[in-house]
Amino acid sequence: MGNKKIIIAIIIVVILIIGLIVTSFLYNKFNNEQLNTLTEESNKLLQMDLATEEIDTQIKTEKDFGEVEKAIKEYLQELKNIYVEIEKLNEEIDVEEIFSAQNIEDQNFDDVDTIINDYREKSKSYVSQYDELITETKIVENIDKRNLKPYYVDLYNTVMLGEVMKNQYTTLGNDIEDCKDKIYDKLNIMESIKDFLIRRDNYWSIKDGKIIFTNTNVMTEYYNLINQIED
Repeated sequence: MGNKKIIIAIIIVVILIIGLIVTSFLYNKFNNEQLNTLTEESNKLLQMDLATEEIDTQIKTEKDFGEVEKAIKEYLQELKNIYVEIEKLNEEIDVEEIFSAQNIEDQNFDDVDTIINDYREKSKSYVSQYDELITETKIVENIDKRNLKPYYVDLYNTVMLGEVMKNQYTTLGNDIEDCKDKIYDKLNIMESIKDFLIRRDNYWSIKDGKIIFTNTNVMTEYYNLINQIED
């Protein structure tokens, strides 16, 4: 009877050991698969052109690995969105609309000044937002708020604070800065157009919702300035 109990106890222990081995194997297999997938997704992000290519926001990993992947992709999408918005701002500048008859008919150009200043402040704001987001403090905050274990935080930091990703930040930042410079160039030309119209206020007027020039040379110079923005 005693031997039977011992045998049963041994069998239970063996079953438990086998169960632990199988569980450990499956756990390690899962972790390795998830880590490999996270690595593949991260490599895609590290090699892509963030300004021109679409980020695949679909989460391919699971559990805490999925939280890391989500944190990485959401943050990069937020950075990319700043580029998208400043590029949209650049493209929406319509000089003829800004210098429409309605905006310049009183010849004091207050409406034009407001529009120019608005574009300048918006573009400056986008650059400031980006510069703040690529600081280490902000990047780390993005993972810390998710309350993950140190192992997963380290995975995130390895990707997001590594030299290759920093190069991505620099490249996208340069694209944003270039776009801001294009906007500023347009705004500077608009300032020149405004000053030109002020200096030549005796040679133009508004009639039937249109700007009418009384001097051909003045009209030609005006449209040459306009075309500098549209080219």
